[in-house]
Amino acid sequence: MKNKPWSEKEIAVAIDAYFQLMEAQQKGEPVNKAKLYRQLSAAHPARSAKSFEYKFQNISAVLYEEKLPYADGLRPMANYQAALRPMVLESSRRIKKPAKKPIDILTEKLRRLRHRGYLPVKAAGSGRYGLTLEHYLSIPQNSSKAADFMGIELKTKHDKTLQTLFSRVPSRYLACKDKKELVEKYGYFDKQRKRQALYTSFNNSPDSLGFYLAPMKNRVVVNRKRIELLEYDNELLNEALLTKHSETAYVSVSSEKLSNGRQRCRFDQMLYCKTPSILRFIKMAKKGNIYLDFTLSMVGDRAKDHGFLWRVPQQAIGDLYAETRLIDLAVG
Repeated sequence: MKNKPWSEKEIAVAIDAYFQLMEAQQKGEPVNKAKLYRQLSAAHPARSAKSFEYKFQNISAVLYEEKLPYADGLRPMANYQAALRPMVLESSRRIKKPAKKPIDILTEKLRRLRHRGYLPVKAAGSGRYGLTLEHYLSIPQNSSKAADFMGIELKTKHDKTLQTLFSRVPSRYLACKDKKELVEKYGYFDKQRKRQALYTSFNNSPDSLGFYLAPMKNRVVVNRKRIELLEYDNELLNEALLTKHSETAYVSVSSEKLSNGRQRCRFDQMLYCKTPSILRFIKMAKKGNIYLDFTLSMVGDRAKDHGFLWRVPQQAIGDLYAETRLIDLAVG
């Protein structure tokens, strides 16, 4: 019986309970999802509590795909039955809530997270705060080049280090044929790891190795002591900007370490940015506010890289966009 498709009555019950749950969350009322699933299963014994949880995640998927508000803590899960989608959307229309833009949905979710205070960090490494944010927003994991949340790219800001915008390989190599020759000819020997490497970060001023950016009308050239090594067409850089940063939310994160060594974090502010421009990008590069990082090393007979990273100082992020808005997540 439990393997049979859900009936319209069962779907309707799940949808009604889902929207009641979401309403309680938005009002700041305490909710116990596990208890709710058990109660639904007791009333409809053909479906287990776990089945109701999965159905709630299916409902989240429908709402997320339509860029509509969805419940906290219920990661959208696709591959739902065909009958679910029209019933969810009909229920959403029947509620007649004012239409909300994705940035408004995101802001409300972040404010609810801010009101919860410091939360356990859910990942490790340099990307731990971004992964933690995605965890608490319950958004689908994103391994593609598409934006993270309903068309909005998410970036976390924890310290004063440079903010990574995107990673792109060069349009073409000039004084070397590929990245292998780049690290072999212009890198250095890493005595600690006993390998040839090229790790450096530079803007329009030469770094200690002599690398610097030379922004031009249609391209950005990477020079080393006046030798043109490689270049990026402005079209490639513009494509990267529009793909990843048409709308971007830079979320400021504060953290604390507990006595047991574990870490917690809190989401405090959001800088919402919209409509980047390659003209602004080039202007920033000429001012020294655009950096390129090489992260190259030799592994055996091949070159390994962790990305050709384009980055920007925290204080200059807003210069890249036509529209910016700073949102205090503690308010509202």
